[in-house]
Amino acid sequence: MPIGTTPVIDTHIHFWDIERSDLYWMTPELEEQLRPLRRSFGPEDLDPQRQAAGVDQIIIVQAARSAWDHAWWFSLAERHPWIVAVVGWVDLEAPDVGEQLNRYQQHPSFRGVRATAENVPDPDWLASSSVQRGIAAVAERGLTLDLLVRVQHLPHVPRLAERFPTLTVVVDHLAKPPIASGDLAQWREQIAALTPYPNVWCKLSGLLTEAGPNPTAEAIRPVVEFALEYFGPRRLLWGSDWPVATLAADYLTTFRTYQILTAALSEAERAAVFGGNARRVYRLAD
Repeated sequence: MPIGTTPVIDTHIHFWDIERSDLYWMTPELEEQLRPLRRSFGPEDLDPQRQAAGVDQIIIVQAARSAWDHAWWFSLAERHPWIVAVVGWVDLEAPDVGEQLNRYQQHPSFRGVRATAENVPDPDWLASSSVQRGIAAVAERGLTLDLLVRVQHLPHVPRLAERFPTLTVVVDHLAKPPIASGDLAQWREQIAALTPYPNVWCKLSGLLTEAGPNPTAEAIRPVVEFALEYFGPRRLLWGSDWPVATLAADYLTTFRTYQILTAALSEAERAAVFGGNARRVYRLAD
């Protein structure tokens, strides 16, 4: 259901086929923790839930890394009008990264790429010359760069923003703050350091799964309020991180949690967080 005239857009949805998708992050050491996610998740699973929540549109974000997954995501966008964009994956270090991006840009739903620094052992991966070359190719094509990072990767983000001032950078999940431990000092410092760069945005997503055994609105309130203080509602986007978020709460609860935490905002500000900013960041048609 739109906020004012602005459609509500979930900027962070994952779809995968358990038999075919390259789910590189489902490692053996996480087998027990991720057991509820070891099945296929597609539009038919999400559609009743997003309608019940009043979510108008969604954006598919990379959770697998293969050409098959890309083709499948694009086909889903063709079949379901409420899927309005795809943020996919390319090997940023590949010699032919530009050619890969050119091929994907032929599909009208392709809006950006996700760089998964979290899944690389080297904390300085984003700063490597080979990755920077790939990011340059993303920037040259006017695509958005989503970042899957944690606190240790955040010092590289200002340098990216400076080197590629026309590149729109989105920090997914607020860089996964260590909510469960409560040790947020370093996270606060690093997030605050991003605010001078107008091409850097943050995504209110995936926070309940970082809250440990107490995945409630009050548990994540400190990080949401900090993000609102430093970035303001004009540089934040909402995303559910479904189905990963179901490890902590169902879709409707996740959506309502973020609504509770933004209840003090004006209607125009809430419309920006829950839809308007997504239209700008991912260049969606009116």
